[in-house]
Amino acid sequence: MEKEVKKLFDDYNQNFEKLSILLKDELPRSLKLFNIRFRLALDIMVDFKGEVSLTKTKEVRDTYVLLAKLMESWNAYEALFHYVKETKKYANVKTSIYKAYSEAFLTEVGSMPVLKESLDNIKTQFANNDSFKKDFKQYIQKIIDNENIVPSLTDYCKRFIDCFEKGKKISGIEIIALIYTERNMYYHNGETAKMGISYKNRQYLLKTLTASFHKHILLLITKILEKEYQEKK
Repeated sequence: MEKEVKKLFDDYNQNFEKLSILLKDELPRSLKLFNIRFRLALDIMVDFKGEVSLTKTKEVRDTYVLLAKLMESWNAYEALFHYVKETKKYANVKTSIYKAYSEAFLTEVGSMPVLKESLDNIKTQFANNDSFKKDFKQYIQKIIDNENIVPSLTDYCKRFIDCFEKGKKISGIEIIALIYTERNMYYHNGETAKMGISYKNRQYLLKTLTASFHKHILLLITKILEKEYQEKK
């Protein structure tokens, strides 16, 4: 676990323990489930025996490992959303999960700079690496062409190219939309880890998305726990 994530996790863990002690047996089950799922997502180690899976090379295995970690992180994010819906606070639960938290709340949480940094990193790679630029445009086009991805989600993904090539400003919340698209493509469309682009560029994208997503989740849940503790103490 990288140093910054470790610090954020320690802050989260302290706040979780404080609320657990305060609420005791009344600690919501949905919050307990999130705690379990997110710890699993952070700590998971994946490997392949190579007996039946089509993962004969290290680059294939490594890419699937990264995708599995991102999917487990999203599963934890959904568990958090179940808890948030029960509180009837913090998010618009009538909209899709990838845009449920307002920019104002995420700014208060401290997550917006994290998402923007991730966006800027991808933008820099797009500008400076012709191979990544070609692959990323092909990757976004594959999302656009997928009839199983709802138009509103496709529109969020299109914004990356508008930003990178046309200079249009976007907030960074598009990172969450892209992760949600990854989830839908993997679970509902049966996409492989490669997604039709080079393994090197695919791994860079998955690593970038996962790193920012873990920070986003930790900042979000820590602020929510702090607010819940202050309200209930």
